[in-house]
Amino acid sequence: MFIQIIEYKEQPILYSDYTNCKAEELIEKLNEAAAYFRSHLSKPVLTLSDFSGSFGSKEFMSEAARLNKEIFDEKTIKGAVLGITGVKKILLDGYNTFGKTKLKPFKSKQDALDYLTR
Repeated sequence: MFIQIIEYKEQPILYSDYTNCKAEELIEKLNEAAAYFRSHLSKPVLTLSDFSGSFGSKEFMSEAARLNKEIFDEKTIKGAVLGITGVKKILLDGYNTFGKTKLKPFKSKQDALDYLTR
């Protein structure tokens, strides 16, 4: 599965690997992540998602916004993302506009993990 719990500085972080996915794969994985959040998480968590080499779409962003409102926002304490460059930065800004939990982009996994555990 592309979702796993990693430990960093003795804190659990839900890591989602969306690397090198096309838009259709992103939507499938996003729905898998929502199912995981619903069935496995009883309380909010720290999250780290890696979108390096992936390509989103308008449909993906619509589904992400819907699921954010429905499940992700209430189950996320703090979120970080990797692989956000170019147009993906604009899409992330749009996503963050509608959610209460803002996802912060980072260039390195180490920086993201440090941010999450501060």
